[in-house]
Amino acid sequence: MKKYLLFSLAVIVMMAGPASADLYTWEDESGVAHITDYLPPKSLKKQKVKVFEESKKADEKLTAQKEKKPDIVLYTKNDCPDCDKARNFLNSKNLEFTEYNLDQDQTAAEKRKGIDDSTDVPFAIINNNQVYGFTEAGYNRVLK
Repeated sequence: MKKYLLFSLAVIVMMAGPASADLYTWEDESGVAHITDYLPPKSLKKQKVKVFEESKKADEKLTAQKEKKPDIVLYTKNDCPDCDKARNFLNSKNLEFTEYNLDQDQTAAEKRKGIDDSTDVPFAIINNNQVYGFTEAGYNRVLK
């Protein structure tokens, strides 16, 4: 039994290739481009070999996109319990947002009315998504 187990393990280890391999692109004699993880055949007279490796810049770009903070605008009014919940939720997530109080800022009230001719609050614009009212599930959905 141990022999079969060791044999199976050896086969699995041999079949598993390296986790990261170089990629080669080359053209064969008929001009067909090939992208492989092995070197081109030596029988080719002209070899165009390009080696592609992981790029730190690409990894940094992906990391920056993941860490990008959402663009959030929150419209509120005085004495609005749902507005307080929305504000507290965004603060609890340590998210930066711009808040406009429609009772205190007439320009903000006009701006809000220009969006959809409504004065309902809380109203949030998160990454160009309009969110009416407040629910944690709704805010979490647009923040993903």
